[in-house]
Amino acid sequence: MAKISLDEQFRHHLLTSYPVSSDLLDHLLEDLGEYFAVEVKDFIGKRHQDLQKEGHSNDEIYSLIQKELKQRRFAASDLSLRQIRRIIYG
Repeated sequence: MAKISLDEQFRHHLLTSYPVSSDLLDHLLEDLGEYFAVEVKDFIGKRHQDLQKEGHSNDEIYSLIQKELKQRRFAASDLSLRQIRRIIYG
């Protein structure tokens, strides 16, 4: 599971702003974490299979996936400390 972690202040904000219990918020964060933990490569493979089953041609599938990739958030790849330092300082 890839539960989304929140700082306590934001968690409190969500619990007092929306009609959700602490247990329901935890469950939602787990579901959202799983949804957004998918990597691009896995998403493309799954969407290709799903769209093929729906009868789309490969040309249609590629265009649809290209549009969907721009609209969806994905898990970041693992970065080494050196890669992080290079992103910050070039």
